[in-house]
Amino acid sequence: MIKLDGMSRVAATSTTALKSLFRHLFVLLGCLHLIGGPNAILQVYAWANMLVSYSQESTLSQAVTDTFSGEKPCCLCKKIAASKSAEKENKNAPFPPGSSKLFQDLFPPTVASLNDPFSAPFPLPTFLTETALLSPPASGPPVPPPRC
Repeated sequence: MIKLDGMSRVAATSTTALKSLFRHLFVLLGCLHLIGGPNAILQVYAWANMLVSYSQESTLSQAVTDTFSGEKPCCLCKKIAASKSAEKENKNAPFPPGSSKLFQDLFPPTVASLNDPFSAPFPLPTFLTETALLSPPASGPPVPPPRC
């Protein structure tokens, strides 16, 4: 039996905590990607900047109204909207919108597309009938019995 001393226990606990941290970080990044990825981060940054700048000019409630109404978008908000519309237009493109020119040169659309798999004839399984299962075997046990 192996005994763990104090340092080994701490190392095992910290390793488990680190794995848990990476799992949570991975899930968080996956959720961030689902809600829009980099555009969502930029939008939050733009809203924060708009809140700060509008609150310097007027009250906080008016700054919140101006920020989230959509009537006074900043230049970053306009760029994010243009990026989202370009993403929607490129949705039917053979490559993702963020893919590089090198990727497109290495894998042209004709090579990257998959063809439908062909179907090969497969014999249907046969099952024993009830009478074949209940009837005794055609030949009896070996006579004389085999010796080891």
